Amino acid sequence: MKKGLTLILLSIMLMTSGCGIMNEVGQTVNFAAETTGYLQTLTDFGQDMNALAEQAVNDLDARTDLKERLLALKEEVANYGELQVPDYAKELHQSIAAYNETLQNGLDQALTNIEQGRNAFESTGIPDTINKINELLNEINQLAP
Repeated sequence: MKKGLTLILLSIMLMTSGCGIMNEVGQTVNFAAETTGYLQTLTDFGQDMNALAEQAVNDLDARTDLKERLLALKEEVANYGELQVPDYAKELHQSIAAYNETLQNGLDQALTNIEQGRNAFESTGIPDTINKINELLNEINQLAP
């Protein structure tokens, strides 16, 4: 009877620690997928932003679309900051978070520029910040579990 109870407790302990490992792997996969998706969104925006800004200068609909896209990007930047980060990726995440602060300020400036009738991305630093964030994509790709 005592042997059977010991085996059951041992099995439970192994399953519990196994769940922790599975949870860690799941967190790693989620972090890598979310970060890669986030960086792809920034890359896509960076590729489109000059054309969007040119259209927004003379077209009210394009200006409204650009504002909506900037607001959506601000929300995505904020959501990325709430992502659960595995221990081994905390330093990388902190680097992205620091760039995100600069990006948030640039997005606020772009929205102000639109309201004032200026080029949306004039003096915002957004292109440089997106480029710096995207340089981190190689590091993310190397974090395979």
